[in-house]
Amino acid sequence: MEAPLAADLLRRLTHDHAVPGAQLTILRAGDILSVTSGVTRAGTTRPVTADTAFALGSVTKAFTATVAAQLVALGDLEWDDPVAEYLAEFDGTEDDRFSAVTLRHLLSHTAGLVADHELDDARESSLARYTASAATTSPVHEPGHCFSYSNTGYNIVGRVIETAGDMKWQAVVENLLLRPLGIDPLFLSGGPATGLRTLADGHAVRPGPERTAHPVDPFVPAGWAPAGGLAGSADDLIALAALHLGTRPDADTLLPATERAEMAARDPHADAFGMADGWGLGLAHYASPDGPWLGHDGTADGGTAHLRLHPASGTAVALTTNATTGTLLWADLVDALRAHGLPVGDHRPTLSTAPAVTTGPDRFTGDYRNGDTRFAVRSRPGGTALRLTDATGLTADLALHSDLTFTARRTDTDTAPYTGRFVTESADGDVVLMQLGGRSARRTPAA
Repeated sequence: MEAPLAADLLRRLTHDHAVPGAQLTILRAGDILSVTSGVTRAGTTRPVTADTAFALGSVTKAFTATVAAQLVALGDLEWDDPVAEYLAEFDGTEDDRFSAVTLRHLLSHTAGLVADHELDDARESSLARYTASAATTSPVHEPGHCFSYSNTGYNIVGRVIETAGDMKWQAVVENLLLRPLGIDPLFLSGGPATGLRTLADGHAVRPGPERTAHPVDPFVPAGWAPAGGLAGSADDLIALAALHLGTRPDADTLLPATERAEMAARDPHADAFGMADGWGLGLAHYASPDGPWLGHDGTADGGTAHLRLHPASGTAVALTTNATTGTLLWADLVDALRAHGLPVGDHRPTLSTAPAVTTGPDRFTGDYRNGDTRFAVRSRPGGTALRLTDATGLTADLALHSDLTFTARRTDTDTAPYTGRFVTESADGDVVLMQLGGRSARRTPAA
């Protein structure tokens, strides 16, 4: 794809999805194509440039996992040692399951930890105090048993990195990875922002025929820096991709091939239902007509980031946006790139062919809990449909099928729908679990 065609495509898609600004970078056959569109804040004329930083959300986890792999290569960490060997905060925990958690478990989201643990003081940046607090929670399942996406786990990885690197997480990431990749770091949480880069504002786009982007203030708890506290550009994401592809001249020095392969390998216990087609150590697996791609998606307050890389061909694609509708833009971009001969990997959940559930929804109503996160599932007026809410303002209507899978479409903001499922006890068929967005939440008695 030539640059003018890519620029026109990005301009059209940002317009169609009411996204104020975006970046698209493609690495193919050793050549890098980088285009931008729009502005950093709606209602202004400040253009997005290749250097503009966007909130990366959970794509931060790919950087955190890479640093952990670098420390494994240096001999400072081991994939399968219990992380309690590095963490004084795990000493004396009441739940023995913490003592069995390994770095591999944390990076593959199979540690069984709660998804979104937060401290009472969102400004608290100490990962030691965060980890000590997380160690008082009750795990969702046994380590290594199954997949349950966990920001908590990645924040604990940040603490492991601190103890192994003998510096704060931000300093280790900057010194071991960002600076060597030529990335001027910009941290949104857990420390002062560094560098002179412009940060794009996030925007919420409400559903409706006249979609308008409204600026929103970003919020990342300070203790969540390793899980979602980085900002960067699409070019920065491609720099990380080139490291994992091994196409950088210094790739084997920064991250040896053995550790790259370990991160890329699919974990047989990581069934990331509704989120990806599989998971490795910090990198998700995405299906494509030319085989699996690796990468990660991220959402932040009013923004999205997407990274894909294809080791077999040395190809990579990165997109950053500053609107909630960036997830919809990404899906359309993947389709457009595939039509132009670039079969980007993406997870497209198979739509259920089972009949829709139109009666008896009370079987599924109740409260579902994962640590501090509580989802409420209630019958909508009329009693034939379900609505899902949580304490953050999430409101979504559920389209439920008889195979217990569902599609959740948000009503509070315009974004791509989620795929989830209810899980029953085999003995009596009672619903005991809801899986949504990669997270598992156990059913509790309705309030």
